[in-house]
Amino acid sequence: MWQAQDMWRRGRALMVAAVGLETVRDRVATTTRVAGWSGAAATAAAAESTTLVAGFEEAVSSLRRVEAVVTDAGDERASLDRWGPPDADVLAELDARVAGALRQTVVDPGGSPRAERPDDGVAVDAADVLDAVLRARLAADRDSLREVERDLAAEVDRSFLGGVFTDADAGLAETRDRLAALEATLAVLALPGRRLVHYEQGPHRTTVAVAVGAVGSAGRVAVFVPGAGTTVGGDLAERDAETARIVADAGRRADSAIAGITWLGYEAPAWNAELVDPARSVAGLGPARAGAAALADALQALDLPRHDVDDGPRVSIVAHSYGTVLAAEALRDGGSADAVVLMGSPGWNDPPPDAPAPYVLEAATDPVADLGRFGTDPSELPTATVLATDGAVGHGAYLDEGSVSASNVAAVVAGTEVVRGSRSTDVADVLRFLLRLW
Repeated sequence: MWQAQDMWRRGRALMVAAVGLETVRDRVATTTRVAGWSGAAATAAAAESTTLVAGFEEAVSSLRRVEAVVTDAGDERASLDRWGPPDADVLAELDARVAGALRQTVVDPGGSPRAERPDDGVAVDAADVLDAVLRARLAADRDSLREVERDLAAEVDRSFLGGVFTDADAGLAETRDRLAALEATLAVLALPGRRLVHYEQGPHRTTVAVAVGAVGSAGRVAVFVPGAGTTVGGDLAERDAETARIVADAGRRADSAIAGITWLGYEAPAWNAELVDPARSVAGLGPARAGAAALADALQALDLPRHDVDDGPRVSIVAHSYGTVLAAEALRDGGSADAVVLMGSPGWNDPPPDAPAPYVLEAATDPVADLGRFGTDPSELPTATVLATDGAVGHGAYLDEGSVSASNVAAVVAGTEVVRGSRSTDVADVLRFLLRLW
């Protein structure tokens, strides 16, 4: 399978060839411009020269269209590598799409030469490639799980005490949870503009990431990372709706296209027996460290500059609760972002020095935001920008539709003016300070 560098080299060679043909075209165009030459021979030579020039122009146009597709293909291969190591299915899908794009640059569906400008070439988007492969994989897994569910349900029905002594009941419950996650994902993917950019059957739960909007061409991208207790089956639809509202609100404010990603690409810790398991507990870093690499890959892929622009899109991490812990780990793991929004953070855990100073939202009486369990309470950081959360109470209202805090999040994503809040001290802050002294 070809690499990104292969396509970039071919793109440069095609560009050189196009420039060379342009030189020949210009020389041909001057062959009949001889002072004092007139008559039938001059007219015939001019006609032939015009025909040749037109042919060269079409050849140059075709070369430039092919060069655009080939160079873009290199960009997208590089982007796929950054999303995570692409498997054979993903690479085959990319190759097929590049082949189709190259065919389309030469002829239209009717078989006639294409007439558009070179910069109207057919783009191949890494997110589209991932979406096509991952959707097919998810649908196949759903069909397989349905068969497993039928077999386990039959075993439970036949077993003494409903399969308690064979673990069939536990297997059936887990299978149904995973099926619910896949059905919830497919329901969200049926909405306009959604694409699946991450899908994995984790050791304990299904993980996915769903994009809304054209990630590959957006000027600004919001990556929403929810917190503890979040599951694909139970929460993806609501979290996706929140991301879509951020994208829509930011889009009304910004001067460039906005896209968003709902990142449920890690096994968020649950409020159950996992609390006593250090590797999976919400009280520890285990779940954040386990999911950091995948989020870091996504952030790197989004930040990848394209061949025709100086920089990638402006990426904003929008993290809530334990998602802020994951965000810090991902930034330390090689991810990057232009802005970070922390909502109800239980502590900003020593991100790298080049991480952006955070925007912080701490609602009234949010107990989690005052824990400081995983590092400094970000509202106490001198470099932080504290945003207004007027009207929001508790831990889960930051992205409520029409709220001041949700509007502030959209403003950060759009790069427009925010409404600042005050650094307040509540009872929990005082208690934490006293505990430190004690």
